[in-house]
Amino acid sequence: MNDYLTTFEQYKDVKEIADLIDEVKKLREYYRTQQYDKMQQHINELTGKYLIETLTWNTGHPSMPTTVQQAYLNAESFLRLKGISILLQKGIKTQEQLSTDEAAFIESTIMPQE
Repeated sequence: MNDYLTTFEQYKDVKEIADLIDEVKKLREYYRTQQYDKMQQHINELTGKYLIETLTWNTGHPSMPTTVQQAYLNAESFLRLKGISILLQKGIKTQEQLSTDEAAFIESTIMPQE
């Protein structure tokens, strides 16, 4: 499986995607270096930044992460879908294959903003 950042890097001239790339890299660095408190703080900041989207995300994922690894993977999944959503809003089709649940999440975050 290809890393989704490889796809996003192709569109880093889109400000929202460039910002998202930075967010993912920061999240990964905190996880890789085991700075879990900073990672959780970063996740909390992302929740505030993407409040509506995270509320929608959490509705679809009622079991909240209970471990550091689950929190990291949950945040990675959210950021991947947020990036795909941004690209779709810009009319950019990606090669990403979405599951039915992922497509429903993206649709639910795009539709209210239109």
